[in-house]
Amino acid sequence: MVSVLLMMALQATPAVPAVSAIACPVWERELSFAGSVRRHDAAAFAEHVDPDAVFSVTGKSPLHGRNVVLEHWKGIVSGNAIHLDWYPDRVIASDSGDLAWSTGPVLLELPDGKGGWSQHVGRFASVWRKNTDGKWRVAFDGGADPLPATPEQVTAYKASRARPCDMNPRGK
Repeated sequence: MVSVLLMMALQATPAVPAVSAIACPVWERELSFAGSVRRHDAAAFAEHVDPDAVFSVTGKSPLHGRNVVLEHWKGIVSGNAIHLDWYPDRVIASDSGDLAWSTGPVLLELPDGKGGWSQHVGRFASVWRKNTDGKWRVAFDGGADPLPATPEQVTAYKASRARPCDMNPRGK
């Protein structure tokens, strides 16, 4: 049932969702954050993580602080442990313009033990905070456990990937 709902969510994503003018920079920052992992750029990845970040918030052992997150994510960012890709399909910002929530699909490739990779899909959710330097950084990060992906789910994920922000000043 969860797999069916996840597949429907991936396929039901609008082509270019509208977000508010406040949320659009977070949308772009989320794309940049994912891009840092795709490029295996540890310095760029670190720049996206809030000093007081908590990652794996939905897990049994959340990771507290930028340094702990960076250490835990080394194999992810390098691409040696897993291959991870994601993009936002919804971003909502507070009216104050200093907090935002983003969510979207995740494509995860894990070693299959036979020299190849098995593909999984899931969803992430992140809370972003605008720091005193004016940059948005992830303060809280988590998501649903990924499930094995069908070829159709992988195709749907790739078809909607990395869309630019479409501002809608009326939206929040």
